[in-house]
Amino acid sequence: MQRFLKEHIELSNSLLFKGKFFHIRCCAHILNLIVQDGLKVVGDALHKIRQSVAYVKVTESRTLQFHERVSNVGEIDTTIGLRSDGVTRWNSTFIMLKSVINYRRAFNSLSLRDSNFKCCPSSEEWARSEIMCDLLKPFYNITNLISGSSYHTSNLYFGEIWKIECLLNSYLISKDSLIQDMV
Repeated sequence: MQRFLKEHIELSNSLLFKGKFFHIRCCAHILNLIVQDGLKVVGDALHKIRQSVAYVKVTESRTLQFHERVSNVGEIDTTIGLRSDGVTRWNSTFIMLKSVINYRRAFNSLSLRDSNFKCCPSSEEWARSEIMCDLLKPFYNITNLISGSSYHTSNLYFGEIWKIECLLNSYLISKDSLIQDMV
């Protein structure tokens, strides 16, 4: 299809540099590659978060104990629910982070009450996960826009790509050197 399109456009002599730079690449795939590289950098914090969710969900008694911590801590939006992610699907990682950050205080409380719960993220890792959630949100939104059933043209998602660039640039001066490296 790319070859056909290029040949058709060449007929009207409309390609810049005689088509030397004509290349079609799936935007969603490129975004996926960018996110996957970024997630590798913060893999340790993500691993602890995944372990924490798995620890709570592995038995009914732990789930009840966690819900007790949620009630005792108070002021946690329980309508969100605690989500796991699929390691190979970064968009589910965003959803997991969004839900887990909501329960941060309950996880910290659980780590103080349950001596077997040893995978609770540190304060630095929690802060890093909040930054990751902030960074993943526009990637999540644009991937949903691009991957939707209707086919959008670049003018509809160019602004979203620009927002991602601005957000990434803003984290280049992060206090966290790991976040700077990731960006």
